[in-house]
Amino acid sequence: MAVTAAAASALLTACSSTQGTPAADTGAGATPAVGDTAKWPKAVADSGLAKGLTLPLQAYMQTYEDSMVIERAGRMLETRCMSDFGFTVKFPPVGVNPPPNADDSNLPRRYGISDREKAAQYGYQLPPESEERPPPPELSPAARAVLTGLKGIGQQAEPAPDTYEGKKIPRGGCQQKAFDQLGARIDFGLPSRLDHESLVKSQADPRVREVIDAWSGCMEGKGYTLADPFAAIDFSVGKERGSSTEEGITLALTDIDCKKKTHLIKVWHQVDAEIQEHQVEENQLALRQLKDRNSKAVKAAEAALRG
Repeated sequence: MAVTAAAASALLTACSSTQGTPAADTGAGATPAVGDTAKWPKAVADSGLAKGLTLPLQAYMQTYEDSMVIERAGRMLETRCMSDFGFTVKFPPVGVNPPPNADDSNLPRRYGISDREKAAQYGYQLPPESEERPPPPELSPAARAVLTGLKGIGQQAEPAPDTYEGKKIPRGGCQQKAFDQLGARIDFGLPSRLDHESLVKSQADPRVREVIDAWSGCMEGKGYTLADPFAAIDFSVGKERGSSTEEGITLALTDIDCKKKTHLIKVWHQVDAEIQEHQVEENQLALRQLKDRNSKAVKAAEAALRG
């Protein structure tokens, strides 16, 4: 499933069933607003021990920025389609509460926490969301059917009628039509699966085992008995040390200091990258096709947004 299509579907799940808004002087098809892009995750980490690090498979993943370009264009096209049926739908801004990672590799936290400055504030926790989530658009049952191609909500949903007031509803509704126009219904399961496999395989590599043991010894010297960095995260949660408390922050900072001392992230990343290089070679055709499809979808979205 495309990241953007999934996001659009999630947005509509909570839509209320109030009276639909007929289209008049609506600005139908107006470009949706965008959240503060300065708060979006960077494609390459710009702080902490993971600063500047990349992995081969990242080149074949959809970045958060890409997904938001497509999402924004998709919502604009949905709005235009809905206007053709006499409905006005105003979507909230895109990218208001971005995730902490720019893609599925999650490099800033891939080998455990790595940013000392953030750990000093939040321990093992993620920074809190900076803004309230904007409410989804309010839709009447008829408008929902035209937008989603479904009648009803959740498990009770069933295919909507083929037409609305004599006009044929696109298959999957205006929502599917919009993302099909952009070529954005892309399944990124392959790079995500390979990425997970490389992390698991790298952890079993003797070089990584050696540096994890060194990190564990460093932590033991500070009073913590932990097998690996992931155990530190579990320990912080289990002992309720994960919040921004003095105890949780002390543990997090010790974790990162031991990673720096033992070069854990540098060594682990090197092994991880070697594994991914082989994965890319073995799956080159399929990965290149994914990359090309994503590039075309982003370009189509950018063209749509330009009008």
